[in-house]
Amino acid sequence: MTTSNETDTQRHRSTKQRAAVLAAVEGVHTHPSAEEVYRVVRKKIRNVSLATVYRNLHLLAEEGKIREVQFKGDSIRYDGMLEAHEHFYCTSCGAIEDLPSKLPATALSSLTNKLGVTIERYALDYYGLCKKCKSRKS
Repeated sequence: MTTSNETDTQRHRSTKQRAAVLAAVEGVHTHPSAEEVYRVVRKKIRNVSLATVYRNLHLLAEEGKIREVQFKGDSIRYDGMLEAHEHFYCTSCGAIEDLPSKLPATALSSLTNKLGVTIERYALDYYGLCKKCKSRKS
């Protein structure tokens, strides 16, 4: 049986952990993996578990506070930028860069009218070599 204090403590811990996970994702533009988020959060909350970080990442994504992104052959990464944008993925080193959204609203409107659908969101990803990897191959 849990007491009122234990319940409040558990809720507080969860809120603190979730806030730390959100701050870790929003604090970088590198699209961290769950393990990378865990390493950052662990510096602030020593006793946090990897399972807790995974659970909070999933909840934050469900709540629309972060986005899950996954690229061919890579694990799920997390993005704190919620504005419409696209991604460039380096096929050599796995670096991810944010790109501004280039699909104009008129193109979306035309597509929805032509197909008779409602587009809630879209993802357009570019694959290639980043500047560092390109210079190494030259």
